[in-house]
Amino acid sequence: MPHVQGPHPPLVTIVLPCFVTSDAALRRLDETLASIDAQSCGDAEVMVVDDGSPVDVARLVARHPRTFTVRQPNAGPAVARNTGIDLSRGSTFVFVDADDHLLPRALEDGLAVLEAHPEVGFTVGAQEEMTWEGVPVPGTAIAPPAQRQLYLPLLAGQWSLGAPSCAMFRRTVVEALGGFRDPWGADVLDFCLRAAYRFEAQRVDGAPVTRHRRCHTTAGPDVERRLQSLHAVYDRQWALVRGNPEAEAAHAHGLRALSARAVPSGVGGAAEARRAEPHVRSIASTDVAALGPRDAVGVAYSPT
Repeated sequence: MPHVQGPHPPLVTIVLPCFVTSDAALRRLDETLASIDAQSCGDAEVMVVDDGSPVDVARLVARHPRTFTVRQPNAGPAVARNTGIDLSRGSTFVFVDADDHLLPRALEDGLAVLEAHPEVGFTVGAQEEMTWEGVPVPGTAIAPPAQRQLYLPLLAGQWSLGAPSCAMFRRTVVEALGGFRDPWGADVLDFCLRAAYRFEAQRVDGAPVTRHRRCHTTAGPDVERRLQSLHAVYDRQWALVRGNPEAEAAHAHGLRALSARAVPSGVGGAAEARRAEPHVRSIASTDVAALGPRDAVGVAYSPT
């Protein structure tokens, strides 16, 4: 264990995977850690999992209290998050991206909701956007649905966790799910769908709990790879929804909606959009009955 924080386990473990390649990215990580330092609840351990960054992440992290670094060879964010889970001691988890901001009452409010609702497995709060430069964008707060069964809204793309830090998970949930799974770029969606399928959630009412940084360019680095990752996640979900018309419709709508969002728009992303267009067209024209893997076991979705 690379870090000891006293004789008692903390209430919260914050896991922050990062692959930092520039001074600008290091500054954004510093901003994120500063937002964690400012939390009204101090009973947390903060684990930065350095996923093989070519710059000195540990030196920066050492300037932040309650925060330590675990370094591993580059293996991707899903493996990095699981490394953090394996080394954690907290009874709850918050997974933070390296360029988002956790708002001051996020931990306190999430813990209060879990204490008031022992029957739920995780909380979800509103998230708002900021510019790439870190300036809040007014009027962009997105609140999750008030219902406890979030699987279908999440599957249908009616609501999405742009920032994973809008959720707080009990340890029992994380362990029951076995942590995160690839594919690249969609491991958070995969994890949250599995969590919402098996566990109820409770919304954190009031102010947003996190702030998500807008992408600084319209041209994504690997559109086709993102689309393939979405397909992989939805292929896994097909076994859970097949045979239930409402869930099948949510599955089809979500795959198409999220695929459309993954393709860049505007002048900067026009070339990539053209390259990805056949892939998106195939999604839009595919019969929902053909979307699942051939060997999937038919299990109809039934909220419990």
